Amino acid sequence: MTHPVRTLTAGALFIAIVAAAVVFSGLVRFDFAVSDNDSDGDVDVRVQARQTDTGGFEVRAQSRAADGEWLTHTPDARFLPPGPEPGQWYSSSSVAVSVPAATPDVSDEAAYTKSFVEQAIDYYEHHGLDATLAYYNSPESIDGQWYMFIFDENDVLIANRNPDLVGNTAAEASGPDGYPVGHMVVAVASADGAWVDYQFNNPALGRVQVKHSWVVRHDGLIFGSGWYEDGPSRVHAPGAFTQSYVDRALELYRALGREATFEYYNSQQSIDGQWYLFVHHVDGTRLVNGARADRPGWLGSNLHGTGVDVTGYDYTADTLAIDPSGWISYVFPNPDAELQYQRKHSWLVRQGDLLFGSGWYDRNYDLAEQDPASYARALVQDAIDRYDADGREAVIEHHNSPESVDGEWYVSIYELDGTRLAHPYLPLGENLLDGGPDVTGRHFREEFIAIEDRGWVSYVFLNPDSGEQEQKHTWVVRHNGLLFTAGWYEAGAYVAPDS
Repeated sequence: MTHPVRTLTAGALFIAIVAAAVVFSGLVRFDFAVSDNDSDGDVDVRVQARQTDTGGFEVRAQSRAADGEWLTHTPDARFLPPGPEPGQWYSSSSVAVSVPAATPDVSDEAAYTKSFVEQAIDYYEHHGLDATLAYYNSPESIDGQWYMFIFDENDVLIANRNPDLVGNTAAEASGPDGYPVGHMVVAVASADGAWVDYQFNNPALGRVQVKHSWVVRHDGLIFGSGWYEDGPSRVHAPGAFTQSYVDRALELYRALGREATFEYYNSQQSIDGQWYLFVHHVDGTRLVNGARADRPGWLGSNLHGTGVDVTGYDYTADTLAIDPSGWISYVFPNPDAELQYQRKHSWLVRQGDLLFGSGWYDRNYDLAEQDPASYARALVQDAIDRYDADGREAVIEHHNSPESVDGEWYVSIYELDGTRLAHPYLPLGENLLDGGPDVTGRHFREEFIAIEDRGWVSYVFLNPDSGEQEQKHTWVVRHNGLLFTAGWYEAGAYVAPDS
């Protein structure tokens, strides 16, 4: 709100200053008023001050145009010393009267939030810290969804709507999934004020929403308040939710820096269902992955040569080409669905020399049904990942258990000489080469052993799920002295050609 600047006459200045001195001295305990008009008669300006019955004082500024109507610019204006803080002012060379703008309507949430914080700072200036804390820790200070939170100079929360939070440090003030809200607020707060967005519980509704807070650092304290709104739906708008998840990570990165951001998003607590953050350097180095940070060798590895999904799609080039932001899709294990391989849609944003990303999974995408060859490769890759993470004995034990079987799908593991180590149906310890050819006379077992790196072997074999001889295609990968295999059957029993 902009107000014109009026120049008071010398007489008006003298009377105003005297009035202010009398009021501030506390010597007079009755109502009084002083005023003066300027000499040219076009605009009258008067400053009025009065002592109240309770011992306080009121000061106001009024102006009158040629039509004779007096306009009161504020009912609670106050005398201030020369050189006041920036704001909206009536001023002269020796006295200034502040004229605060009218309180914005609540429909303008951002403006109303700023005004709410400014009022709290004004309250602190007039009544001191103790009175401010008494008021803003009381229910009377709550205005719908707006309430004040105040941190002291040691970053301890000293005012909040929730008394259970008062006394917590900024480090203890966290949102869902341990998101460091307190650290964010302390980091961004400035004398000019700053916005910070995060997820937080709305006490008025009893559920988590996105909160937009305006925080101001003043006199060693941090004053803040905010308004809430529902974020994108995980179910109905997974793409928009993914973008908001990445935005929160970027906000944390800008506020707290690389080390704090990487530490948080490489932790399990940062995972929100199927959403987790990954960060790549633009050269392809993996730096952050909340779902795989505990996998040996994953962080620090490079997309080049390894950024290939189980369908054979190399998403490395498409990933590193993102600038400034964009979507890519590929097949990847979903940590929120027992690491089932599903179609993943990832949103990436370039920030300097880093790429921040997260994604959502299409749970209706059935890899086994739509691309059985890729599903066989996925099962083998999962077994290899389990081997790398948990070791030889753990992976062998798992793939000898009924829990590892998914209908006709299972993984078998062999020594390089063909000794069977894991198979849900066949005897262990036997050698693969001891068996004969398939019903077509093909010596597929020797082909298994001959695989140098990875490849397919096709033959006719008994499908344990149907009890029929069917065409089977097996994916074989040699890894750390073992052979990992999984295969799929073509629908329909094998029919031998007429002899």
